Amino acid sequence: MWKKVLVAILAVLVVGVAILGYSSLPSGVHDPCRAHIVVGVLNFFSFWVKVKESLGYGHFLNNIRLYQKKIVLDGELPSARYGDVQVKRTAIAKVPVIVYRPVNAPVVSPAMIYFHGGGYSLLTADDYDMLTYVYAKTTNMVVISVNYRRAPQFPFPVPVQDCLEVTRNLLKHGSKLGVDVSKVGVAGDGTGGSLAASVALTLTREASDLPSLKFQLLSHPSLQAFDFSLPSYIDHNNTMPLLTTRTMAAFISLYIGLNESDTYYFSSIISENRHISPQMRASKFAQYVRVDLLPKMFQTPKTTPPPAASTFDSHIFSKIKSIVTNPLFSPLMSSNLTGLPPAFIHASEFDLLRDDALLYSKRLQDAGVRVKIHFGHGGFHGDTLTMLLGKYLWVQSGKMAFTSSCDFIKTIIKN
Repeated sequence: MWKKVLVAILAVLVVGVAILGYSSLPSGVHDPCRAHIVVGVLNFFSFWVKVKESLGYGHFLNNIRLYQKKIVLDGELPSARYGDVQVKRTAIAKVPVIVYRPVNAPVVSPAMIYFHGGGYSLLTADDYDMLTYVYAKTTNMVVISVNYRRAPQFPFPVPVQDCLEVTRNLLKHGSKLGVDVSKVGVAGDGTGGSLAASVALTLTREASDLPSLKFQLLSHPSLQAFDFSLPSYIDHNNTMPLLTTRTMAAFISLYIGLNESDTYYFSSIISENRHISPQMRASKFAQYVRVDLLPKMFQTPKTTPPPAASTFDSHIFSKIKSIVTNPLFSPLMSSNLTGLPPAFIHASEFDLLRDDALLYSKRLQDAGVRVKIHFGHGGFHGDTLTMLLGKYLWVQSGKMAFTSSCDFIKTIIKN
């Protein structure tokens, strides 16, 4: 009798797991079996969040601190156990970092400074341990993963200033750390890609005697908060649960420094494109997000867009107007992109931020910057990061993008 009860309980659990973890995928997603598992993991996180909300913890977007991981300053990282890459916690310019040095790397080695993603508020360099370890191992160069301070405790410009300070310090004193300062690049994914682009733009424009950056690697970068009605924002708002327009708007709200207890409200206004005045919509900044700069196949959304907002929130606009067009905050808003280091830009077909990446690629090319675009057909936001779930869940689109980025780095450093 007890065996039948146990079988029944297991059957219910299996069905429950299948129901909670299942999400339909858009037609054309690459490696759908692994993608289903990845999405299922995220669905379980969403379910856990909803349970906490039902227990009185408040809405996720208004309580982002509950889901933040603390920045760790000591302790061994999992990648250190392999022995082929030296992994060390330290600080550069008083900012906590993790330094990965392959044991076979040159005594004076090229270096890549990596800024993790997570919406400017979630995740840490520790969460990226395996990714940055594999980057170091594959490229045989030093990788420095930065634990910059995060929103909402430290809104703009603190996170990007931390990234700038680490980069300036390494370019100035890197030789003391065994780094070839003439061969240093910056990299990041998602909002970390935004930070990397901002660092590259700022250091190119400021007058200094520091060596120029060798490259910038931007994976699924978030590069603007001016227009949330680009075709990719419309087509891929809910196609994949990894990133929605509302969630991206919430991250932007927190990074700007709006009252975090009202993030749910602010994210609604921003995601509906009601945060920009009509006058600014008609300004020079609008030309930087023109859909005719996109490849023709992506200039028109495939799904019916929601009705355009007829009003804007003047209160929110008054708080963000000087930030949202600041190139340090939104690199795509820069009027001058000439002279920037060669760029590798990873855009994915089913990514909400696809058009940010494609617009920036186009504008960089028009400015005479060397650009390598890796377009992930069938890819989605964060597909490169699926390696963090284990090598058997690393989706092919992410693996291909990673390999392509390493090839780009090797070519740039060699030349």
